Amino acid sequence: MKRKVLTLLTLLFALGFVFVFSAQAEAAKLKLNKTKLVLEMSTSERLKLVDPDDIEEDEEFDSLETDIDDEVDYDVKWTSSNKKVVKVDKAGVLTPVAVGSAKITAKADGKKYTCKIVVVDYTGMSEEQKKVVSYALQFVGNPYRYGGISLTKGADCSGFTYSIYKKFGYKLYHNAYRQMVDTKSVKMKNIQPGDLIFYGSSKRNCSHVAIYIGNGKVVHASTESTGIVISNYKYRKYCGVGRVLDKATYLDENGNVIDPDSQEVVDTVTQYATSK
Repeated sequence: MKRKVLTLLTLLFALGFVFVFSAQAEAAKLKLNKTKLVLEMSTSERLKLVDPDDIEEDEEFDSLETDIDDEVDYDVKWTSSNKKVVKVDKAGVLTPVAVGSAKITAKADGKKYTCKIVVVDYTGMSEEQKKVVSYALQFVGNPYRYGGISLTKGADCSGFTYSIYKKFGYKLYHNAYRQMVDTKSVKMKNIQPGDLIFYGSSKRNCSHVAIYIGNGKVVHASTESTGIVISNYKYRKYCGVGRVLDKATYLDENGNVIDPDSQEVVDTVTQYATSK
């Protein structure tokens, strides 16, 4: 009798172990539909935990127009690392608040899933400025490496600005001071998105450079511990501003391209200069 009871208990324990293991394995398969996102002000985006086996790589997820209240998974807890930049509700819907970066975390079944969020505001930017700023923001969160120029494997401050503008045909030196000397000097009151801000105790002692992205913010390769980040442009003493873009074109309310000098509609967008 005791042997039968022992056998039964052993079987129940084994079945329980298999059940728990299967549940954990199932939970481990989940992932967020996005792990990195550049979110524009005045827009919304929904994050969702999904099983990658049930979706195609490019499949679109549920629209915000659906009845989200009927689809909320109350077992998932959503949090934002910086509510002053982006908020998240119980359904995983993101609401941008200000330009900057934050991390959204979804917690379910004791596991955490994260998505890096960068919020940008393109209001008033020219087509060229949008391209530069949006390209630069793709690399927020990537590593800093002294002497590096790789936007993915590691770059230092001037290596970051060098590589960003190289994408658009500009040739800058891999040196903050030389970049300040070689770019068009503008006053801080006239700064535009895409301009470079130089930092140091004086112009002769310029030791750091960042790209201005509007709304009082810059993106830059900061330090080994922080990597490529978004900061307030006054986060340290600045000593100059340099303009790299040769010319910028803007769209009117009808989507027509306007020449900034003549204010007339033109057929094509002004291209970037091929070199400095």
